[in-house]
Amino acid sequence: MSAKTKTKTDTNNDTKKKVLVVDDDDNMRSAVYETIKRMGIHVDTAAHGEEGFEKATKQHYDFIISDMRMPVLDGHGMFRKLRQAGIQTPLCFITAYGTVDSAVECIKEGATDYVLKPFSPEVIEELVRRTFYIAEHQNRMDGSTNETTASSSSGAVFASPEMSMVFGLAKEVAPTSSTILITGESGTGKEVFARYIHQHSLRKDKPFVAVNCAALPETLIESELFGHEKGAFTGAISTKLGKFEIADEGTLLLDEIGEIPMHLQAKLLRVLQEREIDRIGSTKSRKIDVRILATTNRDLLEMIKEGDFREDLYYRLNVIAVELPPLRQRVGDIEPLANHFITKYATVNMKKVKGLDNECLKILQSYEFPGNIRELEHTIERAVILTKDETITKTSLFLHGITLNTMRSTLEVQPLEVNTNKLNEHRHNTNENTDSEPNMGDGTLADAERIMILQTLEKTDGNKTRAAEALGISVRTLRNKLNEYRDKGTSSL
Repeated sequence: MSAKTKTKTDTNNDTKKKVLVVDDDDNMRSAVYETIKRMGIHVDTAAHGEEGFEKATKQHYDFIISDMRMPVLDGHGMFRKLRQAGIQTPLCFITAYGTVDSAVECIKEGATDYVLKPFSPEVIEELVRRTFYIAEHQNRMDGSTNETTASSSSGAVFASPEMSMVFGLAKEVAPTSSTILITGESGTGKEVFARYIHQHSLRKDKPFVAVNCAALPETLIESELFGHEKGAFTGAISTKLGKFEIADEGTLLLDEIGEIPMHLQAKLLRVLQEREIDRIGSTKSRKIDVRILATTNRDLLEMIKEGDFREDLYYRLNVIAVELPPLRQRVGDIEPLANHFITKYATVNMKKVKGLDNECLKILQSYEFPGNIRELEHTIERAVILTKDETITKTSLFLHGITLNTMRSTLEVQPLEVNTNKLNEHRHNTNENTDSEPNMGDGTLADAERIMILQTLEKTDGNKTRAAEALGISVRTLRNKLNEYRDKGTSSL
């Protein structure tokens, strides 16, 4: 049996996810192993690329995480051998700055992603969840051509006439090389829309590189965009490719372009005009062939009036303008989006949740969603984690700005008294009957918040990290809240 045939057979028979971690550093390998194991996923390890290759050819893995620089056989060599053997398992590299260029080269050859050292456990957890979701999603989408009410491989989900018009425009402009400026409120799906354009363009088989301009310190933006030569400045221990070079022949997304500082806007304008870049510390210009997409949630014309954005750069970017409407203006998209996120988070969290009831749908469709699709996604993620059955009910649905009284009056549910005794009574009843619905009470928002936090901790078996993720808060905030409850004597946790 060939490696390729074996991989396919194992995939059909094996229902539990498996990850292979390849790293010659014992501490790093152990840390990544423990992080993934805590997610309930089977993990195998290998100390170098040759061992990793041997294991990956003997059994099926759903994901491989590999260091780049290793003895015997490095990550790049292992990746090429796996592809030559017909093994298409998603593979992500963990690497230091010194081997980024090699990792980027692997991505151009088909690797999934790379993560820079050092990184937190949360980065690995999100990487694994995202990879599993993409794989499951792609399997469901194979052979499907209906993108109006379902997801395309880009993650676009819509059913409303408003978004049908927007995506119709996207298909028209995608095959061109024109620069596109995508505007809209935060969380409306601008990056998903940009990926949709790339995947329907003539460059779809070339790199898609996204740069979040708002997330980069001002001192690093120039290096990230244009790269630098070794020794160009203190800390430049090796030559670094910029995002423009990495995206050569593909698409570069400049996310939140309004955050680019003024002194770099002139250099960016020159790149757009001349189609060439200068690395920091280099005297040689390099030609590039990149299609530019830019997004912003800011009013660039107002910024121009205030002197914060160059007018000539604006018109260079605004060749084709597309505005994404907020979610509250396309209510018809809420149900398909909610179902899409239920499938996503049920998959990555290995839950049996399949849908939401009519009361939940009514609440979602009447809510303003100031955070747009991003807020809806986080709401559904929490609900999936907290739901025990196959259907999400109102008791697992928490929305900012909607009090429990408002939700009850909307759904004509009688209010219940909230106090510490009620909480303890509920905790006792929950232990006796795990299928009982939680009592959220009808007291102050502080009461509701406390009960929500304690119930979430119960459902996550006291795991503060998982509880914080479900609640959409940081672990530090959760700990502070628990300390506050202990001080007041309202928590036995």
